[in-house]
Amino acid sequence: VTYTVFMTSIIYPVVVHWAWSGNGIFNYGDGQSIVGPSLIDFAGSGVVHLVGGIGALTGAIFVGPRKGRWDPATENEFEGHSIPFCVLGTFFLWFGWDGINP
Repeated sequence: VTYTVFMTSIIYPVVVHWAWSGNGIFNYGDGQSIVGPSLIDFAGSGVVHLVGGIGALTGAIFVGPRKGRWDPATENEFEGHSIPFCVLGTFFLWFGWDGINP
């Protein structure tokens, strides 16, 4: 919960300001920004996916691999997935996509 609150209240607003405001560091008003060519973010998907991807990578690095996943003594006993959870996750993704793209 702390990670989510930090991402949505501090990280995301700062990056959005940089990209979408008229005076952020990725400003596209004059065709240049402080980091080179300006950013043109069609429908906001670039910023959303940039922050989400970096957040997911950071979370995965912080949490690390699953316990017992790389243990040679139990590598044949490790179960890698659960079919009901895979199906449930697919339904969640489909429902979210369908809500955005009716």
